[in-house]
Amino acid sequence: MKVAYLDVRNGCAGDMIVAALASCCEMSALRRELSKVKFPSSYTIRLHSVMRSSASSHAFRAYRFIVTPERHEDCASYSAIRTVFSNSALDSNIKKDILRIYEILAAAESRAHGEIKRNLHFHEVGQTDALVEIASAVILLRLLGVEKLYASPVGLANAAPATLEMSTGMPVLFRDAQIEITTPTGMAILKGLVDNFGAAPLMRVLGCGFGAGASEKILPNVLSFVYGEASAKTETVCVVETSVDDINPVLFETIIEKLHAQGAFEVSFCTAVTKKGRPLFLLRVLCLPSEKDRIIETLFEESTTLGIRCREEERFVLEREIRTVKTKYGSIPVKLGLLGRKIVNIAPEYEDCKKVARKYRVPLKVVLMEALKQSNFQ
Repeated sequence: MKVAYLDVRNGCAGDMIVAALASCCEMSALRRELSKVKFPSSYTIRLHSVMRSSASSHAFRAYRFIVTPERHEDCASYSAIRTVFSNSALDSNIKKDILRIYEILAAAESRAHGEIKRNLHFHEVGQTDALVEIASAVILLRLLGVEKLYASPVGLANAAPATLEMSTGMPVLFRDAQIEITTPTGMAILKGLVDNFGAAPLMRVLGCGFGAGASEKILPNVLSFVYGEASAKTETVCVVETSVDDINPVLFETIIEKLHAQGAFEVSFCTAVTKKGRPLFLLRVLCLPSEKDRIIETLFEESTTLGIRCREEERFVLEREIRTVKTKYGSIPVKLGLLGRKIVNIAPEYEDCKKVARKYRVPLKVVLMEALKQSNFQ
């Protein structure tokens, strides 16, 4: 799986994101896709290299993505923009992503200015150059084959009201700068396309690019982009845990069943000794952040705890694939753990092996070993 990472700690704008992506692609391929859209005005695009530097580094090459419309429109309505992309010949998934970005922009502008979405008219973000930038960001990620996009926390300074509205639920860093370093267009692209904010994923790097902004009042005014093959999948998980010293162990089975029914990945009990020499049980649950509230409610209802701890962590997981092997006991599915394209783990499916062992009246371990023996995957 191809993954990518945007470092936007120093801010971003739509043209900066596109410049970094476009430096990793053929511009002819981007132009071909953009030709499927009837924009409000004719335009030209070009990728222009610039040299940038900061106080702590040598000069380095970055790129600017420049859209030059034939004419500048005053503004465009939200509904008109939706029509432009809905009527285009772009792939349906690309259209969906573009429209989601404009939906995010519209919702933020509506909240910031107290106007209902259907009456909204966009100014800068509704002009042809902004439409081309947003469409290009989506198209370029597709051309690069990126399936999951990660980003750093977003740098903000002198942010517009709509930008701050969009920052809800996102990790941000407030910078000491005298100008706007993240624009509404840049923030909407991030909010619409980034799957996870935080650390970069493990990957085998295939390429990188640097996108520069127009201003040179702040240095280096550049964001970086890197993409590659995922070494391991990363995801944010929630760890919910509690310690109890007065619970009847007969309750464990029911608690485990109900927690799994509420979406828990893993439920485990560990034993220890607490004050007054009492035996203590540490109950730990792993779940998606979206399932946290239901997990906590179940723990309060089903256990004797009076308090619960919760934290988010990053989990690295192998890509998984199920294949079938032929054995003397018939076909048995095995689960493969993939690190990129490399098979690093093979595990026969337990329940299937158990059924086979019962059917042929042989020990389960014999079936497991037979399945592994026949798993000669390269």
